[in-house]
Amino acid sequence: MRILGILLIASTFSQTASAHTVNPNGQATTKEVMNWLANLSSENRVVSGAFGGYTNASFSMTEANRIENATGQSPAVYGCDYSRGWMETSNIADSIDYSCNTDSISHWKNGGIPQISMHLANPAFNSGNYKTPISNSQYERILDSSTEEGQRLDAMLSKIADGLQQLEDEGVPVLFRPLHEMNGEWFWWGLTDYNQEDSERITLYQQLYKKVYHYMTDTRGLDNLIWVYAPDANRNFKTDFYPGSSYVDIVGLDAYFSDPYSIQGYDELTALDKPFAFTEVGPQATNGSMDYSLFINAIKEKYPKTIYFLAWDEGWSPAANKGAYNLYNDGWTLNKGEMWEGSSLASFAE
Repeated sequence: MRILGILLIASTFSQTASAHTVNPNGQATTKEVMNWLANLSSENRVVSGAFGGYTNASFSMTEANRIENATGQSPAVYGCDYSRGWMETSNIADSIDYSCNTDSISHWKNGGIPQISMHLANPAFNSGNYKTPISNSQYERILDSSTEEGQRLDAMLSKIADGLQQLEDEGVPVLFRPLHEMNGEWFWWGLTDYNQEDSERITLYQQLYKKVYHYMTDTRGLDNLIWVYAPDANRNFKTDFYPGSSYVDIVGLDAYFSDPYSIQGYDELTALDKPFAFTEVGPQATNGSMDYSLFINAIKEKYPKTIYFLAWDEGWSPAANKGAYNLYNDGWTLNKGEMWEGSSLASFAE
């Protein structure tokens, strides 16, 4: 196991409380990152972030470079999505690709943190689109590893774990955001009707989340994951799907908005007594009119417990809208290379 000598401990910001990962066997570095992040809100600091794309489809460092060109700063949290669940490959496991790991490892070693998410293909079918809805009985079969559906899910999870293992081998902590926006009706693992609470569907989701957690943590022994629960801000039932405090390190909101002061769900999520983040953000309209300086002001005034944000790419990007410079250069904002000042990433040792 790789350990970090003075990373985080040498941060210029004081630690006011000890926060632990839900995985008691978490790597020392991962625990330090979790503890440091959890204490940011008491320091009036928020870590910047951006989405880099879907691996082997659109992922690159282009978004980070675009933001740096516009602001002089590089996002600290950089997102990669391991799954191209809309491409409907003949072998469902081929929809998983972790070739973004090379850039994620480099990002970590240069003072950033990767966030990994997945737009999982639908294992109810041989080659299922991630947006294809399923019944609760199909959901049950996906959870059962003795079925063809369950075996397809297991094949995807195995390949995802291979990618996460590669990051662990390099000592890289990961903000891991599985099965996001479950309270929306657009992913197979979520609700089928956004107006109707489905208690059975909620229970099935919780079972799926816990299955993913136990597979990654117990079966595969991955100790570099910081588990992130991220419902959609524009739908109801934000906390109904919550799998429990033993399975989540950070709670967050995926929020697309026209007015950053009107985002719904902050009080609900922070009431779960976990560190809070805006795990995916962007304007509702991609016409370049969003002013991101209003977003950082809203964080200060309405959402002060926020520890990081991750802005989406392309038309949703701060670089494609207004106020990017103010967002990444605000006094609250910490960018890549600013978090670990006074430490040496070269202090990694076997």
